Amino acid sequence: GVGKTTIAKTYYERILHKFEVKSFHDKVREGSKAHGLAGLQRKLSNSLMNRNIQDWCDSEAARMRSFLLRKKVLIILDDVDDSSQLEKLCGSPAWFGQGSRIIITTADEQLLISHGVERRFKVTELSDVGALKLFSLRAFKRDSPPKSHMDLSKCFVNYANGLPLAL
Repeated sequence: GVGKTTIAKTYYERILHKFEVKSFHDKVREGSKAHGLAGLQRKLSNSLMNRNIQDWCDSEAARMRSFLLRKKVLIILDDVDDSSQLEKLCGSPAWFGQGSRIIITTADEQLLISHGVERRFKVTELSDVGALKLFSLRAFKRDSPPKSHMDLSKCFVNYANGLPLAL
């Protein structure tokens, strides 16, 4: 992809120290299919509340919401593909304490709109110039390739088609 997960992980690592409770959940779509929404809720609750419950029920959901309401929380939900995942995992802003931040990555912007997410950021492919600079930094530890490697570097960048992970 264009690097949504990588950006989310990097951002999480940079700001996690500002929050009382934090959790990064990648592959939400995959986890939902494998373990169901109750399994995802249990995993999130265990992570946030530092415990190990095995069964999930309505009283556990209420306990988690009560806990989160009093905390400054950072949650990353990566690769969300269904509104029910958002409803069960992060409900509404009223679930979380002041200053909390919930970050959702998805390929479906409409999903965010329908859930009432007001602040959205679209990750796009790198420009040719940006891609060449990233490639050069990784390959040569400098902003641009040596002249002797410029043509080959441009071929690599063209092949990667602006996708940072391919570079």
